[in-house]
Amino acid sequence: MSALDHVRTIASKELREIVTNRGLLFSGFFFAGWFAIMTGLGISGEDISRANELDNSLFYMAALIGLFVAYIYSGQTYLREKQTGVVETLLCAPVSLRSLWIGKAVGVAAPAWFMSLLAAGAIMGIAGWRAGETLLPGITVTVHLLIVVPTFIIAAVALMGFSQLMLGMRENMIVNMLTIMVLFGALATTRYVVQKAQLVTWTAVLGLLGASLGLLLITSLLGRFLSRERIVRTIS
Repeated sequence: MSALDHVRTIASKELREIVTNRGLLFSGFFFAGWFAIMTGLGISGEDISRANELDNSLFYMAALIGLFVAYIYSGQTYLREKQTGVVETLLCAPVSLRSLWIGKAVGVAAPAWFMSLLAAGAIMGIAGWRAGETLLPGITVTVHLLIVVPTFIIAAVALMGFSQLMLGMRENMIVNMLTIMVLFGALATTRYVVQKAQLVTWTAVLGLLGASLGLLLITSLLGRFLSRERIVRTIS
């Protein structure tokens, strides 16, 4: 099998485990649904047009929801397997460590992105129902939802996965919380720029895409420090 086949197999395994875990799946749906409802009900169009307010909300909330759902799911994929010792069996498989890492990241990012798209659809539906008209995102936000958000999510998952594989159990919680805070801060900064302009610009969309690709590159370089021996030593 090629490296791509290995990644696909591992990603399918992780996706299957998330989908069949009712508690985990419910947590994702609950988080995405709650914030989608609150955001949709909050779109009033009093200060700016409803279309622009919808775009602003979708730009921020889709990435935020995807980030936190990915955080919930990554705990099951990386940390739980270290706690139960399952990762030791996986490390004995004839698969490269990079393929294992990437496959897990894809397996977590895919359902997190799906949840963010569901939330985006719910926000549009609720806002349109309240306004009595059909509200759809602009082209910039559509590109953001289909390209930028999944890139941002997989970059975040890859970074969290790296820390969970590289560090011990105690350090993981601290590092992952710091990671979430940094990524949340980056989203908040981008949201401030969007709100100030009162519309989602290509600069904001491409800026977040560039930052996500940069994070992916940095995380890929950090992956050189991963080793099977290092991971085994962090299991307790």
